[in-house]
Amino acid sequence: MTGTAVQQKKKLNPYVYIVIMVLFFMCYGNCQYKISPVLTYLMDGMGIGTDLGGLLTSSVNLLGIFITIPLGVVMNKLGPRKMGLLGISLVLAGSLLGTFFTTSFPVMLVSQLIVGAGGAGISIACPYVIACLFVPEMRGKANGAYIMAGTLSQLFMYNIVPRIVTPTNLAPAWWLTNVWAVVMMIVWLLTITDEVAPPARSEGQSGPSLGATLKSLGDSRMLRFFIGGMFMMGSAVAVLSMSPTFLVQAKGMDVAAAGSLVSGSALVGAVASLAGGWLSDALHTRKWLFVFCFAWMAISRVLIAFLPAGMILNVCIWLQGIPSITMGLFYTAGSDVIEKENYAMCCSVLNTGTKIGSFFGATIFGILAASVGYSGTYIAFAVISLVPLFCMVTLKGLK
Repeated sequence: MTGTAVQQKKKLNPYVYIVIMVLFFMCYGNCQYKISPVLTYLMDGMGIGTDLGGLLTSSVNLLGIFITIPLGVVMNKLGPRKMGLLGISLVLAGSLLGTFFTTSFPVMLVSQLIVGAGGAGISIACPYVIACLFVPEMRGKANGAYIMAGTLSQLFMYNIVPRIVTPTNLAPAWWLTNVWAVVMMIVWLLTITDEVAPPARSEGQSGPSLGATLKSLGDSRMLRFFIGGMFMMGSAVAVLSMSPTFLVQAKGMDVAAAGSLVSGSALVGAVASLAGGWLSDALHTRKWLFVFCFAWMAISRVLIAFLPAGMILNVCIWLQGIPSITMGLFYTAGSDVIEKENYAMCCSVLNTGTKIGSFFGATIFGILAASVGYSGTYIAFAVISLVPLFCMVTLKGLK
């Protein structure tokens, strides 16, 4: 994929656009992560149990599984500016709907589904904008910075939301995400133009046909992004979601200590994402960073299964944030090896895989843990972590 660092028409420093991408993606991340800190209050107000509470927290990924690829087809026609506006509009609509129905499970579920649909659009548009703005030698650090948005949303919501709500009034958390979305919609309208990030059709062509776009889905490179993203995210989400329970039940920690220990991986992940992007550009390699991250995922799962409680296990848990590097690398690798007219579909395929992994990862972990115990489950997920390693090592054209 070709591109220039910044065209003459652009008035902003390219790194200003990175900040915009981070804050824009946080509109979706904030809506996703504001649920968990107040889930107990929501469950009490709705009169539901943990089963429906778990569905509410994971529902933001559900609709995206089915619509992300169709949205990639649409973006080839609309371009990233309009796709971003569509995405943020859906996020805002979902957040606004939930504002007035925090005690209604059906309405809240629908609101999160709408938010997830908007997030699917945003997660296609933002990497495409970055690919337009930065040459390949600079995309690693750009995507590494962008991918921090999810971690920043998690840290922000987990610390702010409990302080602005009460058990009987959760609306302030929803108004926070409403205002954030409105502000970023205005910023997007003012800054992300078709000159900044031209649609695939804008270079003297009508853009790829629907048939050509759908045909690209049969590309073996696309399949590698789909499978790699799915198994990577499934393994990462499962381990981070279920490790607090493992630490309580198998290692004798109390609930608060286990939660605090695992949350430390988010900070490591934020730093690792940024550092990994810079390293991939400085070392002129994506492949070997993939190898390092996925090898660590596999090795660390075996270590977690057998290490006794203590500092070494704690460090191993904290360093679960290292594989956060791979999400930015996936986007960068896609822009390196996939043609521009098919890059939107590459993002769609990758995001679909990661959403499937996010939705099912913890469930599969729980089923295995009940059947073979925690040690056998961690070993199984060590093997699962080798699948994306194989996908990236064998990806044609990846350096």
